Amino acid sequence: MLSVTANFALAQQHMLRGTIHDEAGHPLPSVTVYLKNTKYTTLSDGAGTFQITNVTGGKHTLVISSLGFATIEKEIDLRTNTTLETIVLINTAKELAEVSVKAEKQTKVQETKPITISSIQIKDVVAQNVLLTDVVDRLSGVRIRRSSSLGDGSDISINGIRGTAIRVYIDGLPMEFIYPRFDISTLPIGQVKRVDVYKGVLPVDVGTDAMGGGINLITEQKMHNSLRASYNVGSFNTHLADFSLSLAHSKNFFVTVSGAYNYSDNDYRMNALVFEKNKVEQVRRFHDQYRMAFGGITVGTHSKPWADELKVSLNLSGGYKQLMNGARVTNTAFGEAVYHANNLSAILNYTKSFLNEKVHFSTIGNYSREHINYVDTTRNVYSWSGAIVGRRSSPGEYTNTHSDTYTDSWVNRSTLTVALAAKHKLLLSNLYARQTILGKNYLLDPARDYLRIPQDLTKNIAGLQYETFFFNRFTFTAAAKRFDFNLNGAENFTLQLIRKKNGFWGWNTGLKYDLSPGLFARASFEKGYLIPQFYQFVGNGADVLRNTDLRPESSDNLNLGVTVDRPVSPTFRIASAVNGFYRKQHDVIFLGNTIFTRYENADEVRTLGVEGDVLLTYKTAFSLKTNATFMRKTFAKIEAPENQFLVGAAFPNNPNFFANTEFSWQKGKLFSENDHFRAYVFYNYIATFNYIQVGKDNSPSKTPTAYVPTQNRVDAGVSYKLNKQGLTTSVNVLNIFNAELFDNFLVPRAGTSFNVKIIYEIANF
Repeated sequence: MLSVTANFALAQQHMLRGTIHDEAGHPLPSVTVYLKNTKYTTLSDGAGTFQITNVTGGKHTLVISSLGFATIEKEIDLRTNTTLETIVLINTAKELAEVSVKAEKQTKVQETKPITISSIQIKDVVAQNVLLTDVVDRLSGVRIRRSSSLGDGSDISINGIRGTAIRVYIDGLPMEFIYPRFDISTLPIGQVKRVDVYKGVLPVDVGTDAMGGGINLITEQKMHNSLRASYNVGSFNTHLADFSLSLAHSKNFFVTVSGAYNYSDNDYRMNALVFEKNKVEQVRRFHDQYRMAFGGITVGTHSKPWADELKVSLNLSGGYKQLMNGARVTNTAFGEAVYHANNLSAILNYTKSFLNEKVHFSTIGNYSREHINYVDTTRNVYSWSGAIVGRRSSPGEYTNTHSDTYTDSWVNRSTLTVALAAKHKLLLSNLYARQTILGKNYLLDPARDYLRIPQDLTKNIAGLQYETFFFNRFTFTAAAKRFDFNLNGAENFTLQLIRKKNGFWGWNTGLKYDLSPGLFARASFEKGYLIPQFYQFVGNGADVLRNTDLRPESSDNLNLGVTVDRPVSPTFRIASAVNGFYRKQHDVIFLGNTIFTRYENADEVRTLGVEGDVLLTYKTAFSLKTNATFMRKTFAKIEAPENQFLVGAAFPNNPNFFANTEFSWQKGKLFSENDHFRAYVFYNYIATFNYIQVGKDNSPSKTPTAYVPTQNRVDAGVSYKLNKQGLTTSVNVLNIFNAELFDNFLVPRAGTSFNVKIIYEIANF
């Protein structure tokens, strides 16, 4: 009888519960929990709890594992529903590994918030990517278009909103106030720890007047002795080098010295009209050289009674770029237009926590002075072959200019975070920014030179955000933002002084619901505003004319999504996210596509789309990442009677469908005990789209010259790391099949290219 009873108990289905903490008592989310040699597996939730149901009674081996912690195997005997005592995981990683584990966890924290964020740890992708734009461009919903010319600007699109409506930040400060004329593609990748891409709502401690998305670059400050250096050599005589040396004192003082150098001839081949033959041929770009040098020093201290961290940074950079074409490739090339740029930037960063970590204050301020020298005065007419084929009646290839322009920028962001209770948080953040511009055009009479008129733009953006977690399933955020700006400028031709001043309110909210461990749904909405950037109002003194009649842009942004990230078995894991998005933009600011460009407003544009990604991993050796984005961006309302044919037509220069797939294989201890090998193949697809305005009934078959053709790109590469030596080498081949690729407005990109990269890292010496 007793035996029968025991067998009956073992045959019953039971539930196993538990909670997982670290040594400090903090709950650990996303910890893998499974019963050995069975199908039962799950993840811990945000409170560190896990639950496995319908388990057959009897003896099992419970396995609990998480990156950076010692794996626990625990024998259990299930005869009834069981709740285990709190399980504590021991952090066994060394100091350098702890930093990596913490950073990796931070990417997971970002990606599981109520607002949609894609977070990338740079150390995971630096071996196969040369530029920051290459890293971000591989995300679902994100399209970054730039020519193959190193040093050229990038056009960023996130879920259909593009251009300056997408802001780039460096540690929460707008990049346009730190490096006004620099581009995300020119920043040294080795100086960045993590990239957060916001798709829709931005929190008040990061966002400003970004509308519908933003990119925040988080830099790294090492608190121990470390050295990192890398060198990349590639096609078109391209050389990229950077280093960072950090030294730490036992009394918590530190100093970091960093530097970078970029150079490229950009002499790739492309199809263009050879003027003297009146024939399209493959030519080599001959006037597109680029170089940039960067140096910086940071000194500071941490873990003091009066400061968690205090640091001061001084950065100096300089660059040179030859120009060969404007926004489009026309029948003739530029053969002499050039600009030089240099920038001096000083940054102060202070953080401090109070009242047992319940109140946290941070402030970061920056002053920068940037100088641009632009020369475009030749009368020579250059063919794309490089030959001089004529003389102009007036000087200038793009615009007749020989100018020096000086831009001074001040920006500060201060943030106060208050933990009202265990599950309630209040966040107050304010950003103040002021930018002034003054210069000289040596070809104009001083009385007619608009660059000599002092001009300035001031912004202040304040935000208050509330966050709460309730019922152990819901996370809710809501924020209000106040936008104010003041412009003192001058009209481009009449030199009439113009003053614009305005202020308005915006708001956003987000809700996340945890359906089960590793599975959640979320929704967010934002009423956002975009204040035109300074150079959009007043031009840049060169290829962009001023338009002081620009109006702020506004947008209604809705995001809905479902995310799953959980093990299917102890060796197989799936992570996937599907997000739908709706954007309704008013007074859209965009760069006109005439030869002499200026920023303009469109009336109303509507975007509807969906993006999705899937990551499959098997035994930490094989991974397959795929993402795709479908969207439709159209003119919804136009006031001008003569342009009514555009209502319902596709917004120009905006891809409607694109997708990426990457398959990789990695293995440790391939040739020695301390090595790590990785190989990957990457595929990118972009469907046909119109790059100029067309009617809603138009199509590629009717007017093929108005459309960018379908693009297919395949890359591949390998990397090999020797852990003890701190040495990583990689080889990458881009556009293996030499496919035709294009930038904005049908500018050709490079064919097949190669690069070899060497990275050296040591720590705790």
